[in-house]
Amino acid sequence: MEKILRKWLGIKKVALSETPAKNTDRWGRGIIFAIALCGIPFIVGTDVASRLFWFWVVYLTALTAFQAYLQWKYIKESKEYVMTLLLYPVGLAAFLAIAFVY
Repeated sequence: MEKILRKWLGIKKVALSETPAKNTDRWGRGIIFAIALCGIPFIVGTDVASRLFWFWVVYLTALTAFQAYLQWKYIKESKEYVMTLLLYPVGLAAFLAIAFVY
């Protein structure tokens, strides 16, 4: 699906690691991960499965939003952030489908 969207929209693939955002990306992902780890103790208790599910949804949403922001800020000319924002709902739908099947 990604290849079809890239061809249709005319978006070339550019990695953040090829831009000055490399260190910002690493630090931002690390901070988001640290915040997520600090939130894990609040999951323990009743209805752990439901809380864990929402934990992952929020964590992946934060990572995707951060990545899209960096792509928008540092590599605007490639429109890579559009691909990130278009493919996130597809990935989230797949995650939801797998979660509700099991």
